[in-house]
Amino acid sequence: MFPLLAFACLFPVSAQTVVPIARIQGTADKSPYDGQEVLTQGVVTLTLYGEGRLNGFFMQDTVAAGEPASTGIFVYGKADVREGDFVRLRAKAGEYRQRTQLSGIKELEVLRRNMPVSYLTVDFPRHLSSPADFERHEGMALRIPHKMYLVSTYDLLSNASVELSSKRLRSPTDYNLPGSDAYRAVADSNRVDRLVLDDGGNTRNPQDNPWLDEDGTCRTGQVVDSLLFVVDQVDDKYRVYAVHKPVFYGNERTTAPDESALGDYELKVCGFNLERYYDKDPLQRTRIVHALAAIDADMFGLVEVGGGKKVIDSLVAALNRAKGGNEYTYLPWQGHEAVSDYTLNHIVYRPSKVEPYDQYFLINNVGPRNRKLIQAFREREHGNSFIFSINHFKAKSGTGTGADADRGDGQGVFNNQRLQEAYALKDRLSSLKFYYNTDNVLIMGDLNALYLEDPIRVLTDAGYRNQTNRFGDDYSYCFDGQVQYLDYSLASAELEEFVTGAVVWHINSDEPSFLDYDRDPERHTGPYRCSDHEPVIVGLKFKDLAGCQSFAEAGIRIWPNPARDFVHLRADRQGMVQVFTLGGVEAVRMRIGEGDNTLSLQGLVPGLYLLRVTDDRGVSRVGKLSVG
Repeated sequence: MFPLLAFACLFPVSAQTVVPIARIQGTADKSPYDGQEVLTQGVVTLTLYGEGRLNGFFMQDTVAAGEPASTGIFVYGKADVREGDFVRLRAKAGEYRQRTQLSGIKELEVLRRNMPVSYLTVDFPRHLSSPADFERHEGMALRIPHKMYLVSTYDLLSNASVELSSKRLRSPTDYNLPGSDAYRAVADSNRVDRLVLDDGGNTRNPQDNPWLDEDGTCRTGQVVDSLLFVVDQVDDKYRVYAVHKPVFYGNERTTAPDESALGDYELKVCGFNLERYYDKDPLQRTRIVHALAAIDADMFGLVEVGGGKKVIDSLVAALNRAKGGNEYTYLPWQGHEAVSDYTLNHIVYRPSKVEPYDQYFLINNVGPRNRKLIQAFREREHGNSFIFSINHFKAKSGTGTGADADRGDGQGVFNNQRLQEAYALKDRLSSLKFYYNTDNVLIMGDLNALYLEDPIRVLTDAGYRNQTNRFGDDYSYCFDGQVQYLDYSLASAELEEFVTGAVVWHINSDEPSFLDYDRDPERHTGPYRCSDHEPVIVGLKFKDLAGCQSFAEAGIRIWPNPARDFVHLRADRQGMVQVFTLGGVEAVRMRIGEGDNTLSLQGLVPGLYLLRVTDDRGVSRVGKLSVG
């Protein structure tokens, strides 16, 4: 750069009429002075010099308030000026990529130093919601006094730009019926409530990215209390340059899920989409295992696990090594042994806490295949049972045709297929409640549909409620700068009694996508961005079976209750079990041994019975048994 005095001497400003910046900008698409030399003046609001930057500065008129056109402008070219300099210059007005600017500086003089910059206060997006609004403020210094949320980092790596909004943007069909007036109103509002914050450079993939923190990340959901910036236009896009680096805060990384949000639980269940886990990259495995170990669930419903038996074997072994023991196993099912090019679902669990009983079921009559897995489990502490259903519905990617074409209502392509999957799941669970003899059902997984879209309403209308929504508004995925539900924890009304809390661990969707294991230049090994979906975690605390609470004093637990053809008994010692009618007539008697026993109820008519258990010490307790 030139020393200031030398610069001023080289370019003495001649006597000429000063043209206000607002007149140079004009109110049309092009400057009325396009191609002409003009003399103008103003205070410098922002300089953008340095390698890869715009090589110029913005200046703004100090006396033109109330003009219908912008009072700020960009000046291209080298000049020894800094913010707060009041300058007069002569240069040529013109248009560059639809930006009105001055270039070819002929004369420049600094008339005064350290002048205060007058920032026009605007309410975003109310004052900047249309191209006309941005055009009217092109080149001007503005101030947003209220909080702004970081909502998108899609162009963070390539262009060092992020998107801000006045609120955390939510996908419209999460809380509005698809195609409704309310849906369209939210979609329109989200469309304009976006402000592109750029670094003021023109280099692709800049090495010095100003928005990355000390951990090399920039998480959406963070906020800045206020923003000082100038408005610029490049082609048909508007962006802003911060005068001072914003201080973002909030939504920091955490090293483990929020245990307090799970309440006083005894059993922890997690649903997690692993984003095409084929165990081909050691870093992906390291991150996934790091996340699973930190979650420390007693049951994992894992989605998008590819490669067949070899992959799930390897993953469970790696998790056991991370936990320092042999804590976990997985549910084998026929067909998963083959090497698979497709992703499948798996259930990984702690045998010390739960045990599967009876057979598993796969719903394949509505594809995709092997992505809707159902198995009943019995928790060992109290003997209660529940059905665990882990699912992965058809994605919204690709091109749908016919009934699966995009209807323009916000639900995307293949909605009809997801709808049929939801009906198939609902109907199968309805029948399996009788097969497994329990109404306790937990549906988890990536259903690829938002909360008020058709497939989810099939399940909620059937009585299932999303527990992460019940215990606090949350999200599991971020697309196009909008957060949304894709991953669920839907519990039946009967199971809700035992749900102590639910939480989403935000380690993935808020992180920039360039930190994916296969793109991260630093190869970080933490759990962050181990997938594009968040893990959803539910806490459960079962009680002694209804009517049988006192059996624990006799060292005997009995389940299920209500029952149909049989009950299971687990005894600490030998004893006797008897079933009586309410009239006192003995209907069933059986000696029981230490450990697991099964009592047949064949021949009993449906109804309420009295059940007495007596251990070998003579301790006897009576409860109720419902047979139906």
